[in-house]
Amino acid sequence: MYSEKTTKDDIMKSIVTDLIEEYKESASYWSDSIFQSVTQFSTDYKGKFGEELLFNYIKKHTEIPVQWDGDKNTANADGVYDLWWILPNGNKKRVEVKTSGRTVSKGKPVGWQHENVYYEDNKWDNLVFLDYDANDVMFVTVVDYNQIVNNNTIDLSLFGKRGHKRKNEDKAKVDFSMKSIQYGIDKGLTFVYDFNNPDDVALSDFLEKKLEK
Repeated sequence: MYSEKTTKDDIMKSIVTDLIEEYKESASYWSDSIFQSVTQFSTDYKGKFGEELLFNYIKKHTEIPVQWDGDKNTANADGVYDLWWILPNGNKKRVEVKTSGRTVSKGKPVGWQHENVYYEDNKWDNLVFLDYDANDVMFVTVVDYNQIVNNNTIDLSLFGKRGHKRKNEDKAKVDFSMKSIQYGIDKGLTFVYDFNNPDDVALSDFLEKKLEK
């Protein structure tokens, strides 16, 4: 009986030890990165961080009259979006923002994961993915609704992959690998922004071109 208990204790101890090492490796991946603290935020705060980051950048570095309602826009009657503004023709521009740090598995970088991307009934006009990495690089990807929604369903063929639709729901999980990101770069959908060597003029031009239509 004693030896059996010891064995069980050893198993639990081994699991705990392995998990600690795995989490330490993940934490060390982000050491000295500008995003190190962000990776410790809750999922909701990571999302809010991305929304406010893009809002502040657009407001300060472009001529776009961007608006952000913060937590007050969680139940919009006219769609699912985070940022908005009124276009010269009087129409409302709706921009949904998805933010992700690179997933780390056993100390090795894998990809980026985005939850709850709605794709039915034209709930947004543009979708912006903010994907950041430990080397202080952020990939800013901007797509129009009709570029990734086809026949009222998610279509990620532009990025060389398929979307993961949630069963019986009008939303999808969008995962990007470095290969997917490269597809976006090659097609002019993704801008590579280096926080240690920033080109704000180029990023501003990119955002204005992609968003203000």
